[in-house]
Amino acid sequence: MIKKNPIRSIVFGFLIVILMGAFLLMLPLSSKDGNLDIVDALFMSTSATCVTGLSVISLAKLTLFGQLVILALIQVGGFGYMSMTSLIFLTFKKHLSYRDKLILKEALSYPEIHSITGFFKRIMIFAVMCEIVGAFLLFFVFYPKMGIEKGIYYAIFHSISAFNNAGFSLFSNSLVGYRYDLLLNFTIMALIVVGGIGFVVIDELYLFKKGKIRYLSLHAKTVLLSTAVLIFSAAILIYAIERDGILANHGFFKDMLVSLFQSITTRTAGFNTVDLSYMHNSTLFLFVMLMFIGASPASTGGGIKTTTAAVVFLAMYSYISGEKEVVAFKRRIPDETVYKSFVVMVLSFMVVSLSAFVLSDIEKVGFLAALFESVSALSTVGLSISKTSLSLSAGFNDFGKLLITLLMFVGRVGLFSFSVALFRKKVLRSYRLPEGRIFV
Repeated sequence: MIKKNPIRSIVFGFLIVILMGAFLLMLPLSSKDGNLDIVDALFMSTSATCVTGLSVISLAKLTLFGQLVILALIQVGGFGYMSMTSLIFLTFKKHLSYRDKLILKEALSYPEIHSITGFFKRIMIFAVMCEIVGAFLLFFVFYPKMGIEKGIYYAIFHSISAFNNAGFSLFSNSLVGYRYDLLLNFTIMALIVVGGIGFVVIDELYLFKKGKIRYLSLHAKTVLLSTAVLIFSAAILIYAIERDGILANHGFFKDMLVSLFQSITTRTAGFNTVDLSYMHNSTLFLFVMLMFIGASPASTGGGIKTTTAAVVFLAMYSYISGEKEVVAFKRRIPDETVYKSFVVMVLSFMVVSLSAFVLSDIEKVGFLAALFESVSALSTVGLSISKTSLSLSAGFNDFGKLLITLLMFVGRVGLFSFSVALFRKKVLRSYRLPEGRIFV
């Protein structure tokens, strides 16, 4: 059954990586305070593999081995287990089978199977170069206070975490201590945006610059425009809401830097340079909406995706304006894409709403905090409204932690893909049923 369904192979592949990571984190050499219990180990392994960033234990309590396990899981989870497997195969000059290419095509959301190997090689080189450049720049931030060895380690860790939109930080308060550091802020923001914009778009921009293609596709244009609109509009809204709150009396440029950073990181990365627990509820609800949308398809980020939100918005606009077709950049969007976008959005809304309802009742936390945690988990963001350095989930019982763990897993493999992996598609009818009317 798994062999015939590449999506099912991806889901089970992630599950195997998570279980292996949990086993390694439970070993005595992974923790300074003794063995992690199975629920906490599973939570942390899922959070790292699903590049989320929610933590029930401080990374400072892990040994170097434990932190390296987390870092390895972030890398595997961000690129996808099939990408890492393919990288190993190609390193030793082995050819990918047709089935491997099919799974890799699904994992990277690439439209063509015959050119998947070349696309994969370009993306891997680009990703590694981004992480190296990011680590090089971050080294100059950490080196003055930490020295060479620790500075290199912190630079590498945060560069990988940022590019993969993981949000894990070796600092107990994330990046609050570097709130106004320009080099760190712009390096982290650049890594997050590049990692979250989607491998397909990155490759298309590269081919466009090289003159190998004449025009950007509708997908690339939609991703670039929706990403820019979300980043700058959200930054302005954050500044407008918090200018008399947490951003007060620090100066316009410093406040805009913080607002821009949170606008970018909130959609999927999970870093923070301010204490979210002191923000207005309206700002936190804005964060919920940003997290819900998330990054772009075929990226290291989660959420319903920028393109899904864009298609839903365009479909509503078309219907209200009386258009019979959904159009973007003078191109018609297929009905199947519109239908799928609404299904993904509604399914995601139902899942996070139900999860927030359950957590709010069982864990006795406010509904906004429960909703924030649920959306953060499903969209693999990693932000949390907590008074401590850990996420709100750290105070949950085992049921609450396992529920958040499930949300992170479903969010990483994709709610639609997860549903397809569990349920077989019905065979299409060769006939049409008579039409009936429902009044709405």
